[in-house]
Amino acid sequence: MRQPAAVAIRPSAIHGRGLFALEAVPAAARIIQYSGQKVSLAEGRRRDVYYNSIGYTLLIRLKNHYIDALIGGNESIYINHSLTPNAEALDRHGRVWIEALRDIGAGEEITFDYGFDPVEMARRAAAGAKRSRLTAAPEKKP
Repeated sequence: MRQPAAVAIRPSAIHGRGLFALEAVPAAARIIQYSGQKVSLAEGRRRDVYYNSIGYTLLIRLKNHYIDALIGGNESIYINHSLTPNAEALDRHGRVWIEALRDIGAGEEITFDYGFDPVEMARRAAAGAKRSRLTAAPEKKP
């Protein structure tokens, strides 16, 4: 089996920083393992509620657990979302691998479809923060 691709973190036109291929990656090749802390389904759901409230998540749900890349993650956390991705996240025996959907050229940003709209997630988190500030109980005066 081919070794995972050489990658680097660079400024991204999509969002902040992204993960880029340093060499050509053929279709179906493994690019990088999505690593992080393995947590139970219950703990993953608890963290998901919090992460959704701030509009940022690094959780991937598998059949029997979640992987939280915020703790113990690697460069894979810089892979940006795209509705026309060049890679996908696949469960391979309880480990998540990012694999190329098509040939990826050297210097090309690696993307995958997060399965949700991150812009909408951030908008809802911001709306929730505004709502909580507006509905907070006023301080009692002595």
